[in-house]
Amino acid sequence: MSKLSHLHSPTKSKGKKSSLFSNIQKNNYNIVIFLITLMGVIILAQAFRWQVLEAEKFQLMAKQQYQDNNRHTAERGIIRASDGTVLAVDQPIWNIYATLSLDPRERELFFSKKDKFIATVSSILTVENDTIASKITDNFVYAVLAKGVDNEKKNALQSENIFGTESIDRRGFGLYFEKSVRRIYPNAELASHILGFMGKDSQGKDLGQYGIEGFYFGDITGKEGYTYEEKDSRGNTILTAEYEPVLPRSGKDFKLTIRPSIQNKVEKYLKEGVERTGSKSGTVIIMNPKTGEILSMANYPTFNPNEYWRVSDPWIFKNLAVADVYEYGSVQKPITVALALESKSVDENHTCNDATGYLDLYSATGYEDLKGRRISTWDRLPDGVQNLADMLKNSNNPCIAQTALKIDSAYYYSKLKEFGIGEFIGIGLQEETTSYLKPFSQWTRLDIITASYGQGISATPLQVLSAISSIANHGLRMRPYVISEISDEKEKIQFKPQVLSQPVSKEIADKVAEMMSHVIEDGGINEREIKLLAEYYVAGKTGTAQVAKKDGPGYEERKTITTFVGFAPADDAKMIMLVRLEEPKTSPYASPTVVPLWTDIFLGIVNDLEITKRN
Repeated sequence: MSKLSHLHSPTKSKGKKSSLFSNIQKNNYNIVIFLITLMGVIILAQAFRWQVLEAEKFQLMAKQQYQDNNRHTAERGIIRASDGTVLAVDQPIWNIYATLSLDPRERELFFSKKDKFIATVSSILTVENDTIASKITDNFVYAVLAKGVDNEKKNALQSENIFGTESIDRRGFGLYFEKSVRRIYPNAELASHILGFMGKDSQGKDLGQYGIEGFYFGDITGKEGYTYEEKDSRGNTILTAEYEPVLPRSGKDFKLTIRPSIQNKVEKYLKEGVERTGSKSGTVIIMNPKTGEILSMANYPTFNPNEYWRVSDPWIFKNLAVADVYEYGSVQKPITVALALESKSVDENHTCNDATGYLDLYSATGYEDLKGRRISTWDRLPDGVQNLADMLKNSNNPCIAQTALKIDSAYYYSKLKEFGIGEFIGIGLQEETTSYLKPFSQWTRLDIITASYGQGISATPLQVLSAISSIANHGLRMRPYVISEISDEKEKIQFKPQVLSQPVSKEIADKVAEMMSHVIEDGGINEREIKLLAEYYVAGKTGTAQVAKKDGPGYEERKTITTFVGFAPADDAKMIMLVRLEEPKTSPYASPTVVPLWTDIFLGIVNDLEITKRN
């Protein structure tokens, strides 16, 4: 028995069990402590996230439960012409939806007259029955029927009582109307290059592009408004709670200097002229030289801003009158003559003998690299003895270059800037650019020669018009402007005539204007135009310029840009008009292409401008 006593030792067995139980208890206690600690850390971390990291988010969520936030779209400004004609305005439009609840009674009523609903809606919206029918399925709840519907169709749909009876009014049942706005241009293409259009950005939001819509987009659009109202648990407004409205600010209204009666005619004649001459494009600007008011500005090809997406070539959107820089040619010659007289480099009796029809550039400049090079008359024939008026009438390059070489080069350069060449005007159209006039330190005698007849220097059509307007307006150059007034409910800003510079005196300007009248009267243009304009005292100058290559130095072969600038009456101008044709195909010269177009436009609007005939 003694040998088996170790198998029955109660004291020893009890001690082992007690130790095991104690270890289990200790482990369970540690696990509980760990879990409680972990949970505490998680709660603290979550509380930190809610109260610190995402505090703004949860404050907003809480706020939304007792506040109602509403956005109020600002009304965009209206653009009007000088006579009040609306050129751009917002119009209410509607998105139309078919909508039906899950209420069995409503669905039974709707589908009992489904065919009548489809026929009525498709008739009013002028769409095929099948188009509407395909969206009205047995289980439909919500379906888009049409977008951008006008007020007339929306009101017609809303007044239909398809599901009602004489005693029950269910007008508009099954339909939902969502209001929006669309920018419209009631006169379609009229002044489209001045207006621009309301397009879309990459996110589909409205964005003004080109013209006034682009340049003044922020002012026209205004600012959205918001209202904040506190609600109770049922969603009812608490009238005694704090109310915080931020009212919308309507966009500014714009009044232009454009006269629709003139603009309409200009656009008609311009289209005909471009098509007749096979030109790539045409541009017209008409301005009152006494004030700088732009009475008309047009380009062709043009576009309808209501359907701008139909234009395949983006360059058509550009207002070439302010966006296209070009070498404008002999239109520069009156400026050269004016500066020669103003600087007293020559007097009004100055003459030049063109015995050869060309000027040898090496003889004129002394530059070795110009040996054998020359500039010629347009027909390469000599014109003989030329006075200053003859140089303009015959557009004689050799004589005008020799006259320019008598002027101090620094004086000539500084006066070019006073005439506005190379100077940004800032008329308020998005795509407006300016010409580049290289620094005077880089000028040579050759630059003076080429600049004298408008080559080697460039400008936009508006800058050219502005420069010549100094001569038409007795030496004063006014700032061109196309906006006469900007207004909203708080203020009205009116634009007044502003003198930019006086590059030459009244005496010199009037002498050059008289010389320019001989271009019209004495054979500087075609016989037809001389006869047609004979009843009016008109001054003008043609310009035929080569087209500079875009991919390197030099000029394109057989491509020109023709320009004619004229004003009337020549001694006290009420109007000045520039007409430009890009790359005409019927002739490379100004007289047979752009002058007839200028004459047609002038005679078409002369009564609108109240220009009287000669006594």
